[in-house]
Amino acid sequence: MHRPNPHRRGGSLSALALALTLGWAPAALAQTAAPQPALAPARLQAIRAEQPSRQARAQAHVMNLRAELGLTERDTFAPATAFTTPAGKTVVRLNHTYQGYRVLGSQAIVHVSPEGEMKALPRAVQAGITLSGEPTLAPEVAVAAALKVMAPANPARVTTRVERIVFPVDAAGDLVMTLDPATGRQIPDRTRMVVPIFTGPYMWAYEVQAFEPTGPLGPRLISYTIDGNTGQLLRVMDLMQRVEVTPQQGTGHGRYVGTVFIPTSQMLNGTYALFDPTRGTLPNPWLATWTPDASGWTPSALQVFYSGSDAQGVNDHSMWSYSDNPVNTWGDGHPFTAWGNLGGANGQSAAVDAMWSMATTWDFYAKVLGWNGPDGLGTATYAVVHATDQYTVDNAYWNPFTKQLAVGAGSSTLPPGHPYYDPHGFKEMGDFDVIAHEMTHGVTSPTVNFVNAAGYEEAGMAEGTSDFFSAMIRAWAARPAGAPDNAIPNTFGDWQIGKNITQDGLPLRYLDKPSKDGRNVDAWFDGARFMDGHFSAGIVNRVLYFLSQGASAIPGADNHSPYLPGGMSGIGNDATARIWFATVTERLVGNRGNLTFADCRAEAIAAAKDLYGNGADCLQSQAVERAFSAVNVGLAPGQAPRTQVIFEGFRNGDYMDLSHNTGNPGGFMNTRQYFPCGETVFPKATVLNNANTAFTISLGGPAMFNGSEYYVGKGGRINADGSWTTPWDLGWYDFSATSVADPTQFAENRCFLVNLDSDMDLEVDAMDMGGFAFSWWLGRAISPSHSIFNAPWTDDADVAGFIDAMEATWPVK
Repeated sequence: MHRPNPHRRGGSLSALALALTLGWAPAALAQTAAPQPALAPARLQAIRAEQPSRQARAQAHVMNLRAELGLTERDTFAPATAFTTPAGKTVVRLNHTYQGYRVLGSQAIVHVSPEGEMKALPRAVQAGITLSGEPTLAPEVAVAAALKVMAPANPARVTTRVERIVFPVDAAGDLVMTLDPATGRQIPDRTRMVVPIFTGPYMWAYEVQAFEPTGPLGPRLISYTIDGNTGQLLRVMDLMQRVEVTPQQGTGHGRYVGTVFIPTSQMLNGTYALFDPTRGTLPNPWLATWTPDASGWTPSALQVFYSGSDAQGVNDHSMWSYSDNPVNTWGDGHPFTAWGNLGGANGQSAAVDAMWSMATTWDFYAKVLGWNGPDGLGTATYAVVHATDQYTVDNAYWNPFTKQLAVGAGSSTLPPGHPYYDPHGFKEMGDFDVIAHEMTHGVTSPTVNFVNAAGYEEAGMAEGTSDFFSAMIRAWAARPAGAPDNAIPNTFGDWQIGKNITQDGLPLRYLDKPSKDGRNVDAWFDGARFMDGHFSAGIVNRVLYFLSQGASAIPGADNHSPYLPGGMSGIGNDATARIWFATVTERLVGNRGNLTFADCRAEAIAAAKDLYGNGADCLQSQAVERAFSAVNVGLAPGQAPRTQVIFEGFRNGDYMDLSHNTGNPGGFMNTRQYFPCGETVFPKATVLNNANTAFTISLGGPAMFNGSEYYVGKGGRINADGSWTTPWDLGWYDFSATSVADPTQFAENRCFLVNLDSDMDLEVDAMDMGGFAFSWWLGRAISPSHSIFNAPWTDDADVAGFIDAMEATWPVK
């Protein structure tokens, strides 16, 4: 989950939204066909027993397609993951390797039908890789470089994994992101700017995963990608996703879930524990390093722990949540106040919330979607509640390294005087919405593996997917008595996420109209990739809301879209959840960072046809098209092309492609524009599908929200003729272009301002160009970032090209 500003306010619920909370839907649900039925248990068990051989045949099948895919003998495929759906389809993911090393973000998917027919989905496979020689850097040097950047509090406790990979140049990031020790927020460390020096579209690199279990900022699991020759940091990502005991059913009193039955166990020493060996047949990889004790504890169980120390720094309690209460009763249902006694009844309430929510989420995926635990393999997971470290206190996260859920105590629960105490901050973070959201990250982590970082559209896909399934799990958990447990009811309350943990009772996110929180977006725009994923999540949230519940034709309604003004009928929660689950687990390949919402649309249409019929009249696939159209991604059936504003480099000279990013023309780096400081310039944009190609420029944009202001600014003056008088401060700036003909269409971009006044006459003219080029060349001897002009990142051959780009966007005097 994400920590937004807890002081923000939103509007009141409209009459339409109030009607939705009472169960009325604005549009009739479309008639839906049943998805492919589950096979008989015996037949399914037989197919799942064949899964290893099916995986091997899928591997051989893709190997035979190499010539067709433009691959060579150096390209092979290695099994990554495999699972079999309740309908008997085996989904095999195969990592593409070059000379035996994994190619980042290049993966083939093969669907094997119950009858053994194979269908390959090789869209994400990258062809044309050429690499020679060996990396000059040893793996242990790459690990040392990663740990130097990580700067762990106790290096001896850090666990690392290193893998040599083939790295696509266009997957590189811009800045090394670190946590501000004063605020805990991610900000760029301006002393360590990434300065890629690339010679081709692919390079040897090492991916180092470093896990620090404890430290001033709490547990950290960070992935560092290191240039295999120079040791340069290319990308950094925060990845945070014996004798048997007797299972029992305890009574829990949670703060959020109320009085519920929870899975527990009576241990061999007679105590009860929040320990469920029926959910999690494979041992948790992190807990497996612990030593079992006389209680009968094992790492193969769903279980809850308390934080290692309380708000006072006192560690006088067992980390494992257990009780010597002979009646197996847990919690008091009241807000937490008993610091120093986390294991008491008041402290147990948060553990009850976590245990019930985790078990319910586990059962939803198992019973509705045939998915065994977060990773689909039945690997046990655990939760840690009452976390008070700076990073987690007002947060929650999924750690894919440890298969662990961490739940913050909430800064408002801390004792006054504590450095993180905030009376206006969050309540305890263990609400059902939050836990179901984070466990869903555990589902997408071993499958699609989204890049969950600002700068990629994948970040919004990751967060939106977790939001949506959190809502679906809540709808399933609230199903009426007697309703089937293998389907999701269509009625669902308020389509809001996380309102129980805020002081004002307003949700973290609205799925029906995300912009109601004042920070999220309702539709896609060119530049959405710059947003924090918790706010571009609105694109996924709204498309899935429309797909399920429909869209209104009434302008001004919360569920109305100007991109689909006639509205649409929904196909219901169950069909929507199945389509999206199949899309993210069976069809999409992430991790490189180049997945787009348009890719999601294409694969969701295909998933709908897989599930509900491949004919042209498939209602579900048509509904997918309409729902994506309603968020400005693609067109509905029969819909005329709409105006679009983009910042893609269609005109030579308008943009400077500093990363040689030829394989991804619309990529993150090569749409940046470069301008001189203190001059009047005309930013360039492209308006498509409209005879009126005029646009207006404004400073900033939606992506400026939530931390972007730390490394991107807005400044200067927009003039009456549409030009921009730039400020004198160099650095990255943010601006938007909006269509004059259709103001609903806009795009947002980043530009870099460079001080070109090399002769310091307070005027930028042709005389400055030679001095600028010379300074840049001279700076290369040290580092481009040390140039007196803070030159952008490039190589020597780009100086002339940079000047050409400057002349195209700003006439040299």
